[in-house]
Amino acid sequence: MPDYSILLLPKDGYWNWVAAAKDYVLKFSANLTPDPDAAGRYMTPQQTVTIAGAPNGYPAQGDIQAWFKKNYPSVRLDYVSAATPADFQAALKARVDANDRYLQKPATLQLKWPTEFPKITQAFGINPQIYRRFGLPGHEGIDFRAPHGTKIFACADGTVSRVDVYAGDPNKQPYGNNVRIQHEGGYQTTYAHFLETHVKVGDVVKAGQVLGLSDSTGNSSGAHLHLTLKKAGATDAGLTNYPYDIIDPTPFLVFPDGTTAGGSTTTIAYAWPARVCLVGVNGRADGRMEEADFTVVSQARVEAVKLLTTAAPEDVDRLRAINPNMFIMVRLFASFQGRTVRSDEFPEWVKDDMAQFYKRGVRYFEVHNEPNLQIEGWSTSWKDGAEFGRWFQDVVKRLRPMFPEAKFGYPGLSPGDNISGQRMNSMAFLSGSDEACRNADWIALHCYWQNEAEMEAPNDGRGYLEYRRRFPDKVLFITEFSNPSPTVNKSLKGNQYTSYLQSLRSVPGVGAAFSFVLSASSQFPHEAWRDESGQASAIPSAVGGRKF
Repeated sequence: MPDYSILLLPKDGYWNWVAAAKDYVLKFSANLTPDPDAAGRYMTPQQTVTIAGAPNGYPAQGDIQAWFKKNYPSVRLDYVSAATPADFQAALKARVDANDRYLQKPATLQLKWPTEFPKITQAFGINPQIYRRFGLPGHEGIDFRAPHGTKIFACADGTVSRVDVYAGDPNKQPYGNNVRIQHEGGYQTTYAHFLETHVKVGDVVKAGQVLGLSDSTGNSSGAHLHLTLKKAGATDAGLTNYPYDIIDPTPFLVFPDGTTAGGSTTTIAYAWPARVCLVGVNGRADGRMEEADFTVVSQARVEAVKLLTTAAPEDVDRLRAINPNMFIMVRLFASFQGRTVRSDEFPEWVKDDMAQFYKRGVRYFEVHNEPNLQIEGWSTSWKDGAEFGRWFQDVVKRLRPMFPEAKFGYPGLSPGDNISGQRMNSMAFLSGSDEACRNADWIALHCYWQNEAEMEAPNDGRGYLEYRRRFPDKVLFITEFSNPSPTVNKSLKGNQYTSYLQSLRSVPGVGAAFSFVLSASSQFPHEAWRDESGQASAIPSAVGGRKF
């Protein structure tokens, strides 16, 4: 899914504006929000906020373009003047018809993404307070996420014109080990901070060719790739306010989802045969499913169910009797409270239960749950994401020979910041587990919200966006989502879930989204789809009444 633009729509008549944007959203997979702050927080500087520019459309902010320049100055704006939703629909239709996200011509040079990680850590032109000491208006290139020892690729065809070997003085060699390539049209790219380079001066290289491995040599505080773009004569011609012919690479960059400056796209062929995001629910939270659970599954027209290995294997048969095409996922479960669990112990504990589901054709297994929580092993079985990643990979290594057709998933994390003694920041934990995620068959995540604004926010309901940026080629499963608020009634929650599931339906590479939870004997009264008497809430009828 292209994750690099978002539509900001007026709150007044919001759903009319949503309807007006429908064809555009389906065409370009843009995201929607009525909250300017959410749009600003969501976007990184190389991305774009497309604004439905209705008169007084954003009364709390006033002049919305001026507001963005003040509060989010590095975010690119695409302002569409539109007095009404009909005007907005007409403007977007022109883009859809032209197959051009922003109705602008592609750059003559196209720069292929140069790392294995779809994440920019510092955009062009920002942080002038740092770079003015070097006589620059701001950051003179783009910094890309590139952990130590990962591959760096040429952005375009060209000839290697210079290779510098770092001698240990960052003042004299701020780029450290670096490679420079000349391209047609007077363009030059510089790639900085290598661990080692794999090309020499005079080599003719192709776009996508490996130039070397990443590190932080030179003036750098951490492993990454710095890319600078120059065009001969640009400074003298007044095409840039930077010296040395430095220009902004951003308009030339092809983002990892295939989006270019002209809006053309390519498609990743995800290994997910269903091709749509299935409507899913977690089975009973504690123990095997009960008769009332199967009734609710049928009522909600559920397409996917996630079970624990503590469930009864026969539950798989009952679920497939309801829907022969039911997708079943199983989480490998063991209690971590009060003990350290080694990676050689966990497979021994779960293999017998896992075998019962495997015999029934279940192939997707989530390995553990929310490992960034103290009660799930953080600080006792592992101290951070890196240690858990090694634990995860060893568990999979031990289980795979016993279950060769199984697809093992990196587990969903508890989303959010550090909570002393309880939780490690989910994104910091995920970063430490980077290698494990890349080696996993698929990746799970959890998304929660307490209101509709949070449901649309990238840190909450749309948490999959960050995962997609980090792991563009991985199938993702939202193995838990819910609105756990005790003040929101279940009728509204059912409507939210239906809307949420519909928005995910055609998102490429998201296999299923599992609402939490069908039922539970305790602890989850505000999330359960039915109570312990067997009475269904309004959630299953809302989900079952969907039009997709």
